[in-house]
Amino acid sequence: MPSIALLADFPVHALPGYEDREKGHHATWLPPLAMQLEVNSPGFTFHWITCSKEVSEPTTLRAWNQTFHLLPRGKLSIEMLTGFRGERRRIGSLLRSLKPDLVHGWGTEQGYGDAAMDYPRENLLSLQGILGSYCKAAPMPWLTRVQAHHEARVLKQAHHLTVESPWGRARLLEAAPHAQIHLLEYGAHPACFEVVRKPATKPLALFVGSLSILKGVDTLLDAFSDPRLGGVDLLLVGAGSSEFQRRKLSANIQFLGHRTPAEVRDWMAKAWCLVHPTRADTSPNCVKEARVIGLPVVTTPDGGQTQYVEHGKSGFIHPAGDVEGLIEGVLALTRDLETNLAAAAHGRTANRAALTPEKTMTRLLEIYRSIMDS
Repeated sequence: MPSIALLADFPVHALPGYEDREKGHHATWLPPLAMQLEVNSPGFTFHWITCSKEVSEPTTLRAWNQTFHLLPRGKLSIEMLTGFRGERRRIGSLLRSLKPDLVHGWGTEQGYGDAAMDYPRENLLSLQGILGSYCKAAPMPWLTRVQAHHEARVLKQAHHLTVESPWGRARLLEAAPHAQIHLLEYGAHPACFEVVRKPATKPLALFVGSLSILKGVDTLLDAFSDPRLGGVDLLLVGAGSSEFQRRKLSANIQFLGHRTPAEVRDWMAKAWCLVHPTRADTSPNCVKEARVIGLPVVTTPDGGQTQYVEHGKSGFIHPAGDVEGLIEGVLALTRDLETNLAAAAHGRTANRAALTPEKTMTRLLEIYRSIMDS
C-alpha cells in the first residue's frame, strides 16, 4: 500500500486531546482535507508531520484513520536564519524511519518545503502564498523578505509543484520554469456551506486578512474615510501593522483584531459585501468563503480571487490602489438590498460546486497517482 508523508503546519487544536489549544491558525483547509482523506482515499497510508510548540517531545497519535507525528518546534527566527536546519534534521530522521513512497511538503515559510526536497525519493511542494511575488507587489517586513529569498532557493530544487490558481501558476512559471506545476485549489471550510446570510440593517462591509499594504488596507481606509461611504460601516478582522490603527479614522471604521473562524462566518452572514483590495494574492480563503456563503466581493485583478468574482455581476474588480473604484463598487452593492441579493446569488451555485473539500481531495489524489506512476 503506497505511503505518503504530508509535511505541513497542521492546526494542532483540531486533533484529539488538543482541542483546548490556541485556535488562531491560518491553515484552515487542512483539517477538512484530512477528514476527506479518511473516507475517500482507499489504498493509501497517510502520515502527517508537523512541528509545534504544543509538544515538548515527539508525539504520535491517530485521527481520521491517519497518523499524526508532532515534533517540538524551535524558535522560528533562529530556524529561518539557519535554513531550518533543526526542523529539517528532525523531520528527516522521522522520514527515514517511515520510508514513505512520496513526501508532500506544504509552504516555503517554514522548513516543510526544505524537508520535502531533502527526501531522496518522490516529492511534491505546495504553495499557497508566493512570497517572491508578494515582495515585488508591496513593501514587506524583513522577515518576509528573508522567507522570499529562502523560497527562491527551494523552488530551484522542486520538480513537482501545486498552486491554487492560474494567477499563481503564472508566477511560478517565472520562478520555477523547470518544474511541473499542478493546479490544486483548496475548498472552503464545510461550515461555510451551512451559513445563512442575514444582512445587517445598516450596510456593512467586511475585510478579513492581515493588516498590511499588500492586502490594500491603506486603500480601504482612504475609501471609507470619504463622505460618500459615511453610511456604510467597515469592519476589519485580522492582525498586522498597528500603523493603520493609529491613523485618524472615520467613525464608520472599526478594527476587530483576530477572530475565530466561526466569528468570521457570523460577520460574513451579516455583511453586505467583502472588500479585498489586495495587491497580490494567490487564492485568498476569505474570498472563496464569501462566495460560498453568497457574499458579493469588491476586489482587484491581482490574484486568484478573480476566478470567483464576475465584474458587475457578483461584485466588482478594480485596479489595486484605486480608491475611486473601491468606493463605486461598495456603493453599488450597498445601494439597496434587492441589488445586493442579486449579486450574491450570481455564480454562487458554480462556486459552491467548485470549492468543496471533496473536489480538493479528488484532485490531490490524482496528482499523487500521476507523480508515482511517472
